[in-house]
Amino acid sequence: MPPEFPPPVIPHFDMLRTLYEKDRESFEALRHHLLQDALAAAPAERRPSLERLLGRIEATRAAAGTPEQAATLAFEMMAESLQELRASWHQACYALSELQTRLLIEKIR
Repeated sequence: MPPEFPPPVIPHFDMLRTLYEKDRESFEALRHHLLQDALAAAPAERRPSLERLLGRIEATRAAAGTPEQAATLAFEMMAESLQELRASWHQACYALSELQTRLLIEKIR
């Protein structure tokens, strides 16, 4: 069984906003630390894909001109991922119903 990690303690939003406004370097260090903690807490078999995803997100953030643009791009990435997940779910449901139909036909014969 994987080791249990306590959930990361994420500061209150107002504190994060103040930190971002007054000391962006410390804010980024905290953000990096929290993300690394989340990766460490993930199941080992999921870490490589999460690290790749985090790399894509970080590259997108770096390319964005403003924090608002970064948030918009992140939202678009999330929506795209959700559409892919939904399409995969529909494919799995279709494959399962096809299998159930075949088994039912075999049982009737």
